[in-house]
Amino acid sequence: MPAINDSFSVASIRGHDRGYTAFHSPRYVFLLQLLADLGASENTRILDVGRSALTSLIARRFGARVDSLGLEPDGASNDGAHFRFDLNRALEEEAWRRDLPRYDVVVMAEVIEHLHTAPELVLAFIRTLVADGGLLVLQTPNAASLPKRIKLALGRNPYERIRADASNPGHFREYTANELRRLAESSGFRTERCRSGYYFDARYARHRGPADRPQPVIGTLKNSVYPLLPPTLREGITLVLRRA
Repeated sequence: MPAINDSFSVASIRGHDRGYTAFHSPRYVFLLQLLADLGASENTRILDVGRSALTSLIARRFGARVDSLGLEPDGASNDGAHFRFDLNRALEEEAWRRDLPRYDVVVMAEVIEHLHTAPELVLAFIRTLVADGGLLVLQTPNAASLPKRIKLALGRNPYERIRADASNPGHFREYTANELRRLAESSGFRTERCRSGYYFDARYARHRGPADRPQPVIGTLKNSVYPLLPPTLREGITLVLRRA
């Protein structure tokens, strides 16, 4: 699997973060290339929803200021400004923040599945942060991927249960590509691209804690087979949405 760049080493990250980053590294590569294809540059106003290692990667890749939105208090970072807002509060329109800038590109990667608020309400709020004609890049797991269908056929629940840790509750709801397109369009966006793919490293699929070991054999096999599946059965969904 490709490395992101020489300055980003999975080996330098410890414990849970190391496994998570290794698993998602190909997704980061995919997303950075997508942003480049969309014309991102040092002058692009970018917001990353859910501050993470990805925020810094985008900033370094394009030499751009990258603001972020999340649960941490307002403040400055090395990449840009951070704004505090719990997206689950999007169901209360009076609670929406009205003091944030508008952005050319908003990245909302692997976030919407963690929210228990109706996604059309979340997307309606996010739309207020996108400049006229700007883009929202939305990434999320595919609720109907082949591994989940197989587990369901075997009588196993393919979705993890809600965790006891309120700060990291896991996935409340996953979506299909058709669902997301309909939700986005009902929230004032127009779908420009929809890509279903396998952009993960299955060797690190077990990454919940430092005791979880890589699976080099079966993981390598999955990395070879999963990208060959029909789009509706692949693990990841990426939408490029234009503010209508």
